[in-house]
Amino acid sequence: MAQEDEILALLDRHLRSIWEGDLETYAATTASDVTFFEWYISTQRIDGLAFHLRETAANQRAAQARRQAGELYEVEHEVLAPKVQCYGDVAIVTYTLLMRYTTGRGVRHTEHNETRVFHRREAGWQLVHCHKSPMWPAPHAPGPGGSASSGQ
Repeated sequence: MAQEDEILALLDRHLRSIWEGDLETYAATTASDVTFFEWYISTQRIDGLAFHLRETAANQRAAQARRQAGELYEVEHEVLAPKVQCYGDVAIVTYTLLMRYTTGRGVRHTEHNETRVFHRREAGWQLVHCHKSPMWPAPHAPGPGGSASSGQ
């Protein structure tokens, strides 16, 4: 398997572990000293694996409660336009993450851009950094009527 294919398979397994609440796989594919910038959770950098293990467990409990109450609740992801850059024991993956939430009220989608950095360690490839960015138009995008905003 080519290294890029290996990294994309790792990314898929890592992301699925989040939605499935698979803490063992998440911990195995994430370094203990991981860092995150997640604009929708905090304006600050989030350090360490422990926070995300708690977050993943909380999300899984909430999903299980919905299902036990008889609600339809499924979460799926698609990695759009991935680019893998390998530099020895470091791999950088950039992509758009499309999320699909299926409930009794229908299907809802969200998306944002992500950069995930993996490092090959004795335990194998592990996530060491993730940066998530919202998908909002740039400040200089044309406004109503087609005139460009100066951004000031």
